[in-house]
Amino acid sequence: MSFNFTESMMRQMEQMIGEEDQQHNNETGNNSSENRITEINEEDNMSGEESDFSLDSDMEPDMEQMEKIVIRDINVTVSSLDRDWYNRTDETPYKFNVKLGGSGVQDQYLVTSYEPKNVVSVGVDKMIVTNRNIDISYSNAAAEFTRYPYLLLNVENIDYTTYGTNTKLEKSLGLMTPLITLPISLAESNHVEFKNTLGSSKQYYHNPLASLPKLDISVTTPLGDNPNNINDVLEIKSIFYQTTDVSNTSAEYLVIQTNTWFFPKQYQAGDVVKFDNYVYRDTSLYAEASSFNTFINRDIGHQIIGYSTSDVSKLLKDRIHICTPSSVSTTTGDNVEYSWYTNLKTKSMGSTPIDDISGKLINTNLQTQMIFKIKVMDKETNFMQGII
Repeated sequence: MSFNFTESMMRQMEQMIGEEDQQHNNETGNNSSENRITEINEEDNMSGEESDFSLDSDMEPDMEQMEKIVIRDINVTVSSLDRDWYNRTDETPYKFNVKLGGSGVQDQYLVTSYEPKNVVSVGVDKMIVTNRNIDISYSNAAAEFTRYPYLLLNVENIDYTTYGTNTKLEKSLGLMTPLITLPISLAESNHVEFKNTLGSSKQYYHNPLASLPKLDISVTTPLGDNPNNINDVLEIKSIFYQTTDVSNTSAEYLVIQTNTWFFPKQYQAGDVVKFDNYVYRDTSLYAEASSFNTFINRDIGHQIIGYSTSDVSKLLKDRIHICTPSSVSTTTGDNVEYSWYTNLKTKSMGSTPIDDISGKLINTNLQTQMIFKIKVMDKETNFMQGII
């Protein structure tokens, strides 16, 4: 549903929203996630002032007074982890598309359940990114992620929210700076929060957008480059087991050998990797293989316990270590393998790599989260029923 507004109504709405934004910007320490709603009474010619009238008990309420235009603040939170990372090789934690309105992943797009209608402003509030050090090409040198004075958050077709000395600044929706500047001693903390220093949004007061179907997001350096060339998605070649002591199951671990090489800093112990569409090589032969597929593809992912390489002459790595299908008994103090896993090792799995059928993994610790602030117009009818 879209609305037609007179020019005077739009001017008054612009004034009202501007005053609301100024008040909101002056507030400090307010992290409430509740939507702020500003109501405009149409009968008062969109005065923007709070209506102060009472109904005479002998009078019937005017239907025009029963309808108001409201400006609603909508928070839209997106995560690069939810993108179609299995199929979209062109997307990264710093460049991905979001479809607004729907469920799940549609047409290889990350999707939110809400599609904004009658949009009067769009802005970005916060961004949370990994603070993993950046490897400088093939050298042993690394740079802190927060070394940039700022990062630019861009959304295609939503630009020119400010005037700048170059087009990259002018086309950005947000100029993102660290909320807290980290000292060198804390430079490798897991994540860092960025805020939009501009504090402004793209506004459509005189011509609200009928809808906002998608966001084409990219994050760049001040020079327009990718801020971190991380490889967060790896293709699986084979999964097998290795051990440092055949008599001790706690010395055993699974090795995920990948077809894609990676920098060691990008896959650290404690990182959680999530698998998708992994199929063990002998799935059609053994029932235990299906149990292994379920274990690998589980929704909670797996923590990395180490990494290695299949070729020590290489600069990069291609093996990730995770725990085997087992559980630690608090009764006996031993690590106990699941029976189906023991059977699978006996029937099929060995300690050397053999190509599996399919599968990819993603490092969940390398993802980017963003919070967008969107203002929409809405008609609220029968709003007085609660006080009549």
